[in-house]
Formats: sequence, structure tokens, C-alpha cells
Amino acid sequence: MSSRSDADTTVAIVGAGPAGLVAAHLLHRAGIDFVLLERHPRDDMENLAKAGAMEYRTVELLKLVGIAPDILRFEVTNYCCEFRTPDASVVFDYGTLTGDRPHYVYPQHELVAKLCDSLEAVGGDIRYGAMVTGLTQDDDGVTLSLVDGEGGPASLRCQVVAGCDGGRGVINGSLRGCEVVEQSLPVRWLAVLGRTPPLELHTIYAAHPRGFAGQMRRLPDLTRFYLEVPASDTVGDWPMDRVRDELTTRLLVPGRLDGVEFIEPTLVDLRMKMTTPMQDGRVFVAGDAAHVITPAGGKGMNLAIQDAVELAQGLIERFGPSGDGDRLARYSETRLPAIWRTQAFSRWMLRLILAGSDESPDDSAVGSFGAGLRQGWVSALQHDPTLARWFAHAYAGADPI
Repeated sequence: MSSRSDADTTVAIVGAGPAGLVAAHLLHRAGIDFVLLERHPRDDMENLAKAGAMEYRTVELLKLVGIAPDILRFEVTNYCCEFRTPDASVVFDYGTLTGDRPHYVYPQHELVAKLCDSLEAVGGDIRYGAMVTGLTQDDDGVTLSLVDGEGGPASLRCQVVAGCDGGRGVINGSLRGCEVVEQSLPVRWLAVLGRTPPLELHTIYAAHPRGFAGQMRRLPDLTRFYLEVPASDTVGDWPMDRVRDELTTRLLVPGRLDGVEFIEPTLVDLRMKMTTPMQDGRVFVAGDAAHVITPAGGKGMNLAIQDAVELAQGLIERFGPSGDGDRLARYSETRLPAIWRTQAFSRWMLRLILAGSDESPDDSAVGSFGAGLRQGWVSALQHDPTLARWFAHAYAGADPI
């Protein structure tokens, strides 16, 4: 890649989610010129409540590159998760099995807000309300077409693009010569936030014949809940009284959700997608723009941050003093094996907790073969030390010692 004096910037980062913001911070610290384009206004950035589980390895990686604890302080830990069925409840202490290496709880919208504030404070070039509408590549660079914050047409010339704008974003849609493989399940998760402390101070996965239900910790008085619903359902099919009743039944918590206010209902597709390679010429993709994973196990934000660190390090070596492009050229080769391992884990976990996935139609019934399999997996986690150790490390995101 050549260096052209007519470029507006060296790196254009599209999307100010966790991946785009982490990459921007690392490029700023290394003195690499960048522009970060975000289609949402700044005021909306703190209202996009999504993930919240941070793997142990992700936090260690952020420490290694200086983002934690300088910018992000990870203080709320989670060492256990619970599997519930109508016949049993198993609290799984994965922290002990991993050598005291936990998950951390850090709501994604708070993480994004903190990273935005910190980048603005050091003069990082973030352009809110800038929506990319297309791109063209040539031998010397990339031109992005966009609608600026005032609603007018604009363009940006850069050496490379880091696409961090999601699986349905413009950058992902512009990729040429990449193979895309995907799979979708015939059910969804309905996600809601409850204005309540968590029912328990750990994650709950309830494999109920009526469908999966889950609790994930977020803030002291705000808890995220999930319900498995048919893929054909809409948010309108789930008034809050029905949500409360189903959560109460599936989580086996009579009376404990009475009076709780549920807000921000959204439907989450159980969809998996992989793009190979994660690059088209001067355009690189990270996070959901490169791969989509189900929410099972809380891996999406972690993969995005891990992608961003590797991509940023490759860009720093390429456009820094050494001018060495080898690491950047190996970006896909480096990241894809770890992403596929994580996809495999998430897909396995869905088999453990879902009532209706790719099993036969009657496998959600009490006493069905599918229900028996789910009970068998829960029992195996409790009694098989080899399986338990594998699950603990894969779930916490901690490499075996």
C-alpha cells in the first residue's frame, strides 16, 4: 500500500461500537491518523443497551494494550452460572475450575460511553451522525461516500477502512470476493431489561419445556432477561404482563417478579455468520461486520474487541515507523481459528438450553427426547470433571494453565 498525500486520513474507522472505539484508541496512542465515523448522534450512544459479559482474556488483553484500567475499570466479577431445569438446579462454579479467573460485568452502552468520552477528551476525531453510504477502492486508496452530520453529501479519502459497523452495515455489504456462510435457528430470544436487582448474583440459564429463559446481570438495579420465542413472533405479541408470567414460570421464581417494570423489548435472531477472509483489498472488517454469533455465552462483544486489537496492531505496524505490513496481511489468518472455536462453543451451548432449535418438533415437551438430552448435559457438567473443565475455560474465556 502506498502513502498518498491527497488522503484526508490514513485510517477511516466506520462504527463507534466497542471494536471501532478500541481500534481508535490504539491508533491515537500510536500516532496513526484516523477518522471515526458513527451514524448515530452522540446523545444516542448511551441508550443502546446490549451485551455486558466480558471474558477474562478480553480484560487481560485490554490491560496489555493500556485501555484497562486507564480508561475502563473492570470491578464487577461473576464466578458462577446456574443451570435450571424443572427437575434440577446446578450452580456451576467455573471460577474455581479456571484458577479464580472470572467474567466481568460491564454493560456495553456504558463501555461505549466511557470510550467515547475518553477519546473526545484527547482530541480524537469522532464524527457523529456521519452515515457511510458507499465506497470505492483504487490502487492508491479508498473513497467513502457519506451523509454528514448536517444531512448533506460528503466524501472521505483514506488509505484503509476498518469496518466496525455491524453485520448489516455498508462496509460488510461492500466486500468483494469473500465467502459468507451462515445459519439461522427457527427461534429467537426476546430480550428485555427489568428495573430490578438480579434474582441471583450470577447468570441463570433455565432450560424449560416452554422454552429457554435467562437472567444476565447488568447494573445493580437493572437486569437483562431473555425468553425463547418462535421466530415468527413480534414484540407486539409479548406485552409486559405476558413477559412477566413466562419469566416467572420458566425461571421457577413465583412472586419474585411481581411489580417489576420491563423496558426496551427487542427480538434477537439466533443467527451465525462468518465472512472469509475478513478483508477485501484495503477494507478490513471486525466484530459483527465480519462475523455474527448468537448471544449464548456472551461472546459477541469479546470477539469484536479481540478483532479490534489485532487489526489495530497490524495497522500500527504497517503505518508506523517500521512500515511492516506482514501482521496486517495475516489479520484474517490470525483471527479466524479463534472465532470458529467460539462459534462452536456458542452453538453447543444453545443445544444445552433451547427447547426448540434444530431438534424434532416435539422435543420441547416434558419427557421428550430433547428434554432428556438437556437434562443429561446439565448432569454431565455436574459430574464429569473433564467436560466441566472444558466448559469452564471456554465459558469464562480463560486459556487453560
